Amino acid sequence: MSRRIIYKISSRPEYLITEEEWDEVRRLQHWYNSEFSWTMGKLAFRRYVVFPNAEEFAGLDTTIWTLIEERKRRLKAQGKTEEETIRQLERDRLVFVKWGGYYDDCLASGFTRVAGNEWNAFLVCDFLLKVSTLLPHVVVEIMDEGRFVRTKRLWLRDGVALLQRRAAEGSETLGDLVKRKKFFAIVDPGKYDRQPAFKNFIPNFNELKEEDRQTLLRDWNWLGYGNRYEADGSGADGVDLNRKLRGFDFF
Repeated sequence: MSRRIIYKISSRPEYLITEEEWDEVRRLQHWYNSEFSWTMGKLAFRRYVVFPNAEEFAGLDTTIWTLIEERKRRLKAQGKTEEETIRQLERDRLVFVKWGGYYDDCLASGFTRVAGNEWNAFLVCDFLLKVSTLLPHVVVEIMDEGRFVRTKRLWLRDGVALLQRRAAEGSETLGDLVKRKKFFAIVDPGKYDRQPAFKNFIPNFNELKEEDRQTLLRDWNWLGYGNRYEADGSGADGVDLNRKLRGFDFF
């Protein structure tokens, strides 16, 4: 499984997101997904994940998806909002809904597979930094399974980077990154202009000879977990997301 960047907004009583605010996030997400090239996954920040109740509606002449779409059209014509529509579909037992997105105890969550494409990792975090300014009253958590987020885990609140004070004080590496305000790696986008789209399988792998399999599998960095991350020095060529941060703080 290729390396992911995971993002969450925890479910807390003081965190409230209106539909109007989330519409702005959705518009921003659509723009990033449409305007940039993605070699693996795309942005998928969601307040809910919907599953059709196919078992209960099996055997009908009309498919479950047709029933759902017809019901959505009627609700939209009645002026229902997106959230009101989903909640009504849930009450109608047409769908099952996992509120909060992909992860438990969240208001919204998601992940993007970036594999070894550090430019895509930059785009994910650039998007999340903007989201934190659109929703300044919540905290956006980022977890990078690779090395673009140098601290591996980071929180954003209204454009400000946050770290746990105890973690930073207990780690020489984290302490150095805090001192230098280098939370994100510097990326040269030109390196990824012609990078092929990521594929998570090798055609006819089982039919290959053992030595050919070993040759193909020798370098696992294509999955994005290796040490092939971008420069961290101030003189390196590339784009520096650290410069976009409004500040830094502990919690």
